[in-house]
Amino acid sequence: MAAERPRAAIVTGGAAGIGLGIVKRLLDDGMNVLAADRNPKSCDAARSLLEGRSAHVMEADMTVEEQVREVMDEALVHFGRIDLLCNNAGVRHIAPLTDISLADWQESFRVNVDAPLLGARAVLPAMREQGGGAIVNIGSISGVAPYAEGGAYAASKAALATLTRVLAMEFGPLGIRVNCIAPGSIDRDSSGSISSSHIPVGRAGAPHDVASLVSYLASDEASYLNGAVIVLDGGATAGRTRPGR
Repeated sequence: MAAERPRAAIVTGGAAGIGLGIVKRLLDDGMNVLAADRNPKSCDAARSLLEGRSAHVMEADMTVEEQVREVMDEALVHFGRIDLLCNNAGVRHIAPLTDISLADWQESFRVNVDAPLLGARAVLPAMREQGGGAIVNIGSISGVAPYAEGGAYAASKAALATLTRVLAMEFGPLGIRVNCIAPGSIDRDSSGSISSSHIPVGRAGAPHDVASLVSYLASDEASYLNGAVIVLDGGATAGRTRPGR
């Protein structure tokens, strides 16, 4: 009897920052990983960094439906299966709603909402055929607790949280769980430049914090977790301190 193929994952925006941290963790978990990213320089750097590991780095724009299908096909060619799709790629435009251009507003929704939808629809046939899988969307606490001048980002991440819940209802009966992680302040490059004064645990998050939760959501340990939006912010949005304290 032929040995079962190792589990395989696709991580969008996987060539840098949080996405690269997720890729590294999944590789450590023994998964084959395809990292898709539209930044060619990041892709080149990731290829060098991940050389010799069970990773494949592919330049692709996940807002383009044809390229999304190419990513799925490439994963199946290289790995023979897809157990996890992590929709991590995102874009953030900071501007007052009175000033933000329509192009930037629309790009926020194309990258942060349309791309995860296209990815979920493209991965569905393979996951359904193999009997199940997991989709993890990377949202933001901005979708739960928005801030001024971040309206496009917040609105798109709130839409992603709702998309997650609807996908969970529609894909759940097919054995495909869909969940969303809403990170708070994440120090993507370990620069230490993010203030932690508003975070009860006393530090900003790191890519490995997000990656650990993705790893769990992709595992059988999370087999009953579906349609959840999990805030990962060190307690920053848990409540308010009393005035004068």
